[in-house]
Amino acid sequence: MSETSPVTTNESTEAPSEAPEATEAPRAAFAIEGAVVQTPARIAWGLGAGDLALGGLGVVTLLLAALGVPDPVVLVLGALVGAAVALAVRAQVATPVAGLGGAARLLVLAAAVAAVLPAGPARWWPFVLLAAAVVAEVGYSRLVRVAVPFGSHLPGVSVRPSSRFKPLWLAYAGTGALVVVLLLTLLPLPAWPAWVVAVLALLLAVAALVDAALWVLQRRRAEARLNRSLTAYAPHFALHWDAQPGTGYQIGRWIPYLDRLGERYVVFVRNPNSFREAEAMTDQPVLVRRGAREMDAVMVASLRAVFYVNNALRNVHVVRYAGVRHVQLNHGDSDKATSYNPVFRMFDRNFVAGQAAVDRFSAHGISTAPDFFEIVGRPQVEDVAVAVPGTRVTRVLYAPTWAGMHADSAYSSLPIGPAIVRGLVERGCVVVFRPHPYTGRNATLRAASEEVTAILAEHRARTGTEHVYGAQAESVWSITDCFNAVDALVSDVSSVVPDFLYSEKPFAVAAMGASLEEFYAEMPVVRGGYVIARDAGNLDAVLDDLLGADPQAGERHRLKTYYLGDFPAETYADAFLDAARREIA
Repeated sequence: MSETSPVTTNESTEAPSEAPEATEAPRAAFAIEGAVVQTPARIAWGLGAGDLALGGLGVVTLLLAALGVPDPVVLVLGALVGAAVALAVRAQVATPVAGLGGAARLLVLAAAVAAVLPAGPARWWPFVLLAAAVVAEVGYSRLVRVAVPFGSHLPGVSVRPSSRFKPLWLAYAGTGALVVVLLLTLLPLPAWPAWVVAVLALLLAVAALVDAALWVLQRRRAEARLNRSLTAYAPHFALHWDAQPGTGYQIGRWIPYLDRLGERYVVFVRNPNSFREAEAMTDQPVLVRRGAREMDAVMVASLRAVFYVNNALRNVHVVRYAGVRHVQLNHGDSDKATSYNPVFRMFDRNFVAGQAAVDRFSAHGISTAPDFFEIVGRPQVEDVAVAVPGTRVTRVLYAPTWAGMHADSAYSSLPIGPAIVRGLVERGCVVVFRPHPYTGRNATLRAASEEVTAILAEHRARTGTEHVYGAQAESVWSITDCFNAVDALVSDVSSVVPDFLYSEKPFAVAAMGASLEEFYAEMPVVRGGYVIARDAGNLDAVLDDLLGADPQAGERHRLKTYYLGDFPAETYADAFLDAARREIA
């Protein structure tokens, strides 16, 4: 094993030798924070099934009250409808959950009023107050759905990022009050306890509604002075980001290098749910801009360039602005089809790591302007330790990618991941397991990832081998930490492989979508390593080369320059910094 140890980062203060306890099955770190998983219940609710079901129960409750069914039956059925709404809230079948089942609750309350009407106003007024609370809660829900985060860190503009009232708490309070008042009415008690509960529920809902209205008003006032404030701040360039929550790594790997430029800049976040991630990564202004028209206020005259990190659809909202340079940075470099997509041509420049990226376009018949490419290396690998010759391979990183958005980017090796990991542990290797953050989006890959984790946990418990997996490998350690902690890599077609190439350590790549012959032709980087067939039929032979003689070491050294540029190690990141400064000059 190499004598180098993982680079210390802000993400971790723990020693790399520390890993999760073997007796625990850690929650996978690829469960993306803030991302909404589309469960069958949420899909059904989104199609209207939930509202129809609860609304139907509310209609039945009202009908029974109108038909003169005994009061206890109506009140108990109403309580059951309230409990059903509470269960829907608990499952968070909609976002935000405040106001959930509002129509059904109003119908139940109308039925309750009809049922207790003969008992006098003291009995039916609490239900009227609860109806008003439901209306206020629904109004709050609509306001917070519209009033997304505005931004932060911009001098002269201050808007709080969210409502002071949590939608989940409000929903529980509203449904809970409904059930409690119905049950109190059933019991032989005086009316005042129901009044207390109803008044408190109404005050809470009205307070939340007023707070949300003030929040929206504050945001609109800030919007009115945004252009003036940003013009005064005078950013030299912008970083544009449109992606789902949990993908902050796309900008996180570039922000430290943009900071090194020493110029003011602004971050445009297009997905409100990703705002928190971006805000935590920089002290520069971060602004949420959802629609195309919202960009007009922030494309100020001082901007000289906009940098992009992916090919998101909303990039076109900004590329249309003339007078600034539009530069694609990419959040990774690999032989994937997404790395030579023709859509890149809408940018003025494409910053790439090495000549391999340039040749990738021409090899697939995609013509570009003569000055379109700028070879800048991959500054993120500047701290990756280079292998010490003669090091014995004992620690291996397994870093599979995700399923991809389309068939031509379905490269994940996780379907054969358990076989790969079993092969490694049977040969006495320490395994570091780091799946892609999107792994949890695909049920098949999620199950395979959990099986890999279970294999490592069982082997560690039985043998004491210090495998690293779960949060330690996926979030506490950076990818550079993982590279520096191992002697070899097993992966698939992703940017992990070219980045690892900088270390000159041996690697193996799984060919999941093609025959071995086609794979070598389409993915030139694998010539520096060893290729695992999609059925893992040659796994033993590949592991023999990977962990043993390593006959591809010489080719790997040549490919390092081809993929990552020919820049001195001591000043490797300067190639990017110099190119970026030319764009914003």
